[in-house]
Amino acid sequence: MLPLDDGATLEHLDSTSIPAGVDFGPRYHVESVLGSGGMGKVYKVHDRELGRMVAIKVLRSDVISQPVALQRFKQELLLASKISHTNILRIHDLGEFAGVKFISMAYVEGGDLTQLLKREGRLAPERAIGIMEQLCKALAAAHAAHIMHRDLKPQNILVDRDDHIYVSDFGLAKSLEANLAGVTRTGVVLGTPHYMSPEQVEGKPVDQRSDIYALGLILYEMLTGILPFAGDSTYQVMYQRVHQVPKRPELLNPQLPSYLSRICLRCLEKNPAIRYQTADDILADLRAKRSSGNTRTVQINLPVLTRRTWLIAAAAVLAAVVGALGIPQVRHFVFGRKTGSPISGIPPLSDGKFVAILPIRVLGDQASLNYVADGLVEALSAKLFQLRDLHTTSPSEIQKVRRSSSMDDMARQLGVNLVVSGTIQGGGDKLRVVTSLDDVTNGRRLWTQEFSGVQQDLLTLEDQIYAKLVEALALKPSPEEAARGGMHPTENIEAYDLYLRGRNAMRGQLDVRNVESAIGYFEAAIKKDAGFALAYTGLADASLRIYREKKDTVWAEKALSASQQAARLDDNLAEVHTALGSVYSATGKSAGAIAELQRALKLAPNSDEGYRRLGDAYRASGRRDEAIQAYQKGVEVSPYYWFNWNALGTAYYRFGDNQKALQAFQRVTELEPGNAAAYRNMGAVYFRQDKWSECIPTFQKSLELEKHSVTYSNLGTAYFYLKQYDAAVKNFEKALEMNPNYETAVGNLADAYRWSGRKQEAMPMYDKAIMLAYKDLQVNPRAAATMEHLALYYAKKGDSEKALEFIQHARSIEPQNISLLYTQAVVYCLAGREAESLAALNEALQKGYSLEETKNDPELVPLQRLPQFAQLVKNFSKKGN
Repeated sequence: MLPLDDGATLEHLDSTSIPAGVDFGPRYHVESVLGSGGMGKVYKVHDRELGRMVAIKVLRSDVISQPVALQRFKQELLLASKISHTNILRIHDLGEFAGVKFISMAYVEGGDLTQLLKREGRLAPERAIGIMEQLCKALAAAHAAHIMHRDLKPQNILVDRDDHIYVSDFGLAKSLEANLAGVTRTGVVLGTPHYMSPEQVEGKPVDQRSDIYALGLILYEMLTGILPFAGDSTYQVMYQRVHQVPKRPELLNPQLPSYLSRICLRCLEKNPAIRYQTADDILADLRAKRSSGNTRTVQINLPVLTRRTWLIAAAAVLAAVVGALGIPQVRHFVFGRKTGSPISGIPPLSDGKFVAILPIRVLGDQASLNYVADGLVEALSAKLFQLRDLHTTSPSEIQKVRRSSSMDDMARQLGVNLVVSGTIQGGGDKLRVVTSLDDVTNGRRLWTQEFSGVQQDLLTLEDQIYAKLVEALALKPSPEEAARGGMHPTENIEAYDLYLRGRNAMRGQLDVRNVESAIGYFEAAIKKDAGFALAYTGLADASLRIYREKKDTVWAEKALSASQQAARLDDNLAEVHTALGSVYSATGKSAGAIAELQRALKLAPNSDEGYRRLGDAYRASGRRDEAIQAYQKGVEVSPYYWFNWNALGTAYYRFGDNQKALQAFQRVTELEPGNAAAYRNMGAVYFRQDKWSECIPTFQKSLELEKHSVTYSNLGTAYFYLKQYDAAVKNFEKALEMNPNYETAVGNLADAYRWSGRKQEAMPMYDKAIMLAYKDLQVNPRAAATMEHLALYYAKKGDSEKALEFIQHARSIEPQNISLLYTQAVVYCLAGREAESLAALNEALQKGYSLEETKNDPELVPLQRLPQFAQLVKNFSKKGN
């Protein structure tokens, strides 16, 4: 027997497994295995010829005879070698030893991104941005060389010790100029399922935008620690990729800047045409936000003060987020409290029981349990907010506070003294829920209990948790409250599951695609249970949301039909009357809206959202005092929530009480320093108070926080009154770039064109504004603000008869709205009825309208030449002094 050699050679080894310490031919000495994939393994080796470490990728022996596999192996070398970039792994050569094919490449000291994420979890935003910027540069270089990767994933991203990244593994890469013969076929799905784009999943043609989608998935995973789609099988993951919308990253990591979430979600658009089109586009957005230091923007649709044609006016507060009604949870504040004083801390239990149900934490498969967890929170909140002896924070409000590891800090932000928390875990069809109740005033846990069952028992689990929670809270519900708390919205668990999925879709970005997805779930739930009233409320809320986006009367009619059916099915649900009241408000049926919202408040007596909606309905009916009282009640029961102060400020503004409006909006900035709507609305008040030096910077501050079409229109209006028409045109055009069907901005731009001497461009814009306004009136024939707009458009086109008809009708609906009174003065002036114009103007100024605006309004030039106008100005100037 011969003695053993000191160094083994490959002839005696399987190419799929080369042990450390052997020679791979005369040039390479194997140090260790770096990783393995579907086609082979990668080894760390010492290159004797160059005196350095390199990596070699060896093709598995069982696939070496496959022509397609060998072609891909060669393709990796050919395509990757075309790209020279610091963030793309350098490929050296294609070689062969003892019949084994291999590629030699640069060695990176570190690991791949998958290993980094497993070791450290989600990354800090700045670190994730740094990696993302490098990935964008790498892909931009590849795409510039007409090469797409097609298999971008964390395993193919190497990260060295300095966080320098290298994109590797171009084995599935494809030339964008032409298909490589024998490598791909139409309908063949290539790539890793968890990182495929929807078009790859469906076997459709792909281009560089599929790489953009993979970038979005990787960014999502870096920011949240998980992928947006997961399932028990590859099929489930691929199905979700095509049919479902990812949850917003900031819901999983509330510390994220919202701009990062928006960038991530744009990468993940299912339609390639809506995604970023190039990696350079992503890089530009990342750099712009990073350099501006913008780390916080408003994350929800805000109630704003809209600007009618050439005049800033306040619009109604938008309907709040669908779902459970908002309930009070903090001690009373009075409106006149000192500006800048701190928000009250945790209330003592002697003041009452103020409880917040925090989002239930999902353990394990988040994709299949997130909607169940959110639905459980909503169901428990809906049951609790019917109890008069308890003040409960709504889930939608809890989503808006800063997340903290300290339960005390969360309680302080919410103004509560009792906190419910929990976890949910599932396996197969089984559920395990652990729920706890903590008294944060004394720092002690009052109760904790585990509940388990199968998913079909979800309604029973809700009942059990609710019963034990009521017991732990030491509450004694009345017989009526107990009966309502024990009622199920449906006994069909499949219908309930679909309903929860629909509500979950409505919690995401409220764009048309998400809302249409929600409608599909609600309609499927109704097919399972035609008597499911809550499913009809969901359908009503979603349809109303689409109406607001599209202004198509079909959706308003669908919302009305669904909400009426919900009321026929179950008259004892607060959600039913809230939904119906919202539809009535949107369609101009103010009396019906008031009746429904009053009924909802009887069923849920401590709902701040209910009071806000009731205030909207009273305001639309011109009932000033009742509207203000309703908004004040909303503030009283939930004073920490900025939305309530904004609604109250909007009402004061519309009714001419500028100082109280300003106080309310300033309160919003105390609660939400980065709230763009607050600065937009404060700018509107400054405008009306003739504070030009404060008006424009305040609008600009709002734009720094959030680019918004309304703010651009408001800023354009300020420039218009300063007779800086070019600046006005520029801002109105920006508003329309963001929202082409924004009727107010269309009318504003028409005015700016007209007064800058571009009359031929102005008239078609007035016609477009009129068309858009009529579209609104088809749905809500009692919309006073829309009638006011039409009056101005017709007056400026010379049709005085129609103009006077519309403004008189608007004033009959809202007689105390001073902006309508001022508009009446303008319409009279344009109609040549100067005496009536002066009388209306005098009344508007007496009620607090802006004297400076009156002096600078070009539409009042005929009036401004009269001695009576000069006397009017003199009289009110003395009053102002």
